[in-house]
Amino acid sequence: MAVSLAAAAGARVVVTSASEAKIEAARDLGAAGGVDHGQDGWTSRAKAMTPRGAGFDLVLDSVGRWAEAVACLRPGGRCVVLGASAGDQAVLDVRPFYFDQYELIGTTMGSPADMAGLLSFLTAHAVPPPVIDQTFPLSQAAAAHQRLESGEGFGKVVLRHR
Repeated sequence: MAVSLAAAAGARVVVTSASEAKIEAARDLGAAGGVDHGQDGWTSRAKAMTPRGAGFDLVLDSVGRWAEAVACLRPGGRCVVLGASAGDQAVLDVRPFYFDQYELIGTTMGSPADMAGLLSFLTAHAVPPPVIDQTFPLSQAAAAHQRLESGEGFGKVVLRHR
């Protein structure tokens, strides 16, 4: 959903995945491209996709790979962390962090004003609905959770209560 929202806002979006199929699916949603984060040196390849190779203004880290996310930033860039499925602890080299004046922001949900802004944005822009990866009946909540943990899906996993 982040790719769709950012593309609708006119941002140039680059994604990471260990799956070329997922990178291609993100391109279909408006991403300019992507890199395989399973390969050595991927942060350098990602930065090379930015103007003058300077790095990204903003990185959304939905899996908890802070050190790598920060390595992709331009000086003064910000990393917004909204998940920790790849790890629940982070080690950062402190000196480059403060010398390059990065911002590290954690978030789970926005405020009511943020929600109002999102709804206003959706009214003003053509944003496709979220991609649904798979739907499970509530009785198969454990299987739905396994699907999430597998990392194989692309999009939302939905529980159906009826």
